[in-house]
Amino acid sequence: MKIIYFLKRNLKIILIALIICLSVSALGAAAYYYVPKYFEAKQKDRDSTRKCKSYRALAEIAYGLYKEDPTGPEWQEKFEEAQKRQVQYKCTPVISISQRESLD
Repeated sequence: MKIIYFLKRNLKIILIALIICLSVSALGAAAYYYVPKYFEAKQKDRDSTRKCKSYRALAEIAYGLYKEDPTGPEWQEKFEEAQKRQVQYKCTPVISISQRESLD
């Protein structure tokens, strides 16, 4: 009897709390689903800029120089410059030379 009386007396508060909990859960689920897609789209846009394309081209040049002369300093300079650009322009990193050599 006391439980029924308590529920009747506090029905508005219980309903408001339930609605708030459901709303927060729905917002959390939507954020969990849409936020990664938003950041992936932003990264894709960034990667399609001229700056990121120049970074990838410089990395490919460094790799080509590395294949010609792995002990030479020229590829290292180009590769370091490419890494600076990758960080500066927040581009998606391409395969590093050490990883790539193991693939060939």
